[in-house]
Amino acid sequence: TMHAFCMVGVLIASFLGGVAGCGKGVCQDYGSEPRFDSSSRPPSKDVLGRATWTVLHTTAAYLPDELEADEIAAFKDLVRAVPQLYPGKGRILAANILTDTLMKSELDSIESTTDAQLVVWKLHNAVTAEVSLATTPFPESLGLAAADFQIVSRPEEQMLLGGLNEVSKKHIIDAINGRWVLTGGLAVDPWNRRDVKNLPPDRTMLGRAYWTLIHSFSVYMPNRPNGEQLAAYKSLFDSIYHIFPCPVCRGHFRSFYHDEILQRELMNVGTKHGAMLFAWKIHDIVSAWGIHRGQWTKEKLFPKESHLNVSQFLMPSAHSDTNQIHIDRACHEATPTCMSRSGGFEIISDIQGRWMIEGGIDQPLTDKPPEACDPPKPTQKLLKLDMYVMGKCPWCATALENLAGDIKCDFTCTYEGETLSARLDFNIHMVGLNNGTYDAPDLQTVHGPSELAGERLELCARQHYSKHYQYIRFLKCMDRNITSVPQRAPECAEEADMDLDLLVACANQDGARLVAGSFGYSSWMGISITPSFVINEHKKISGLPSNFSDELCNQLKLTSTVLASAHDTDTTGELADHSHQSLAQISRSPYTGHGGRKRWEMREVGG
Repeated sequence: TMHAFCMVGVLIASFLGGVAGCGKGVCQDYGSEPRFDSSSRPPSKDVLGRATWTVLHTTAAYLPDELEADEIAAFKDLVRAVPQLYPGKGRILAANILTDTLMKSELDSIESTTDAQLVVWKLHNAVTAEVSLATTPFPESLGLAAADFQIVSRPEEQMLLGGLNEVSKKHIIDAINGRWVLTGGLAVDPWNRRDVKNLPPDRTMLGRAYWTLIHSFSVYMPNRPNGEQLAAYKSLFDSIYHIFPCPVCRGHFRSFYHDEILQRELMNVGTKHGAMLFAWKIHDIVSAWGIHRGQWTKEKLFPKESHLNVSQFLMPSAHSDTNQIHIDRACHEATPTCMSRSGGFEIISDIQGRWMIEGGIDQPLTDKPPEACDPPKPTQKLLKLDMYVMGKCPWCATALENLAGDIKCDFTCTYEGETLSARLDFNIHMVGLNNGTYDAPDLQTVHGPSELAGERLELCARQHYSKHYQYIRFLKCMDRNITSVPQRAPECAEEADMDLDLLVACANQDGARLVAGSFGYSSWMGISITPSFVINEHKKISGLPSNFSDELCNQLKLTSTVLASAHDTDTTGELADHSHQSLAQISRSPYTGHGGRKRWEMREVGG
């Protein structure tokens, strides 16, 4: 779970009231609702985009009225980090905009808070204009045209900030403050809207946005970043030190940031994994402070499974020089202050699982074949069940064998003596790694090339024989002897009444794309253990509990006739049986330099 940077208790005079000692800054908090993004899944393209704009707009809006030279430099560095570190196509677009001669000059010329706000405003409208020309620039009341901001497509026709008159500037700044400044943006009751996207960020939302940006920039960084990328990454933390919009939060950051060990580790960051570990350590330092002060009594340091001690991250502290964990060295055996090499790989794997979508952020994030069943009748309930597997995972084969008889359009079950029925929407997804992109995948699976070949065939069966879940017969047959996958395909195609030539042609032409899409979707859903199940888009169960049928029926009992939209927060069901295989425990080690190939470490978890 992400936390805001504010670790010190803040007294809120009222919902809209100011905070003593806060000055110009974000100190208020809406409370438990709403949240910027409370999911524990890797951020999608939309979530990362919203986080980036939240960081840039809010930081600009809360800059001091009188800017010092280091504050101006820190803000410029924050903006310049985007075209260096933003993942995927967004980085290219931001770079094309910010390297435009006129736009670059406007960024370089920032001297005031108003200047900073206008530069971010123009950048935001420029990105929107290139992505969606039909969208009216913000604020709509000004009547500007998208063509005025097409810096990439029509640079010579762009609107210049120096050409704005004072009336227009005031109109724009008022609109920006109304959208991004907490004290000026709550003229009406926000609970009637429940639209978190349009609420000015409170300190929790702002903290989540910063964590989303920092972690995302690190996990999508090249394995061997160049000097400009490393400088941009390191500058992010200097920007937090100088201009993070929450003064109380910034005060805590300043109290530990110049720690000698921490600064040495930041200076030594030279790889993607080094950047990931530094962001992780900073985040746990912030979390440890809140846990130590009793603010988060139920929280644990990330990753929870590592059972880290608060003392390893507690800063400032009289003993931080001797107690804090070191990330720029590895020990043969783990100690409280030194990670083992394998322990470091496991943490890196956990960080990637939390923040990175396999195959990158620029992909559809859908993994659904043609409909298997007719739509439910108006009075009929809908039960949605997603199953996540690996092609040669023995526990997955057992789970599918146990469930196969219930995978049919008209699902029925008995719970506490009551017979329940629903239209079943079942889907199966593959879990694995993609070291390439969605468009140019470099797929890796736990059990090697034969597993990948089998998954391509199985997803092609899902694609072409979805009606009434015919493809389940093919998967069951393949799972009957997973050591013979994919050689069993001809026999299983015949058993399932499928055209083998069609499956093979699909596997050769579209199989890699189907698997890449499935891997990407599974990682975006936060799945790292197989088999895993998600019921009605919010109830997550890992492994195959002995009471799974009861849990499925219980969820059906709670389901209305109209399936609710997906929940942000996943809940894990109690496991009566822990038979499963973990992708989270398959660490991608640092690049060894031998052809740029990654080594794998794998550990199976049995029941």
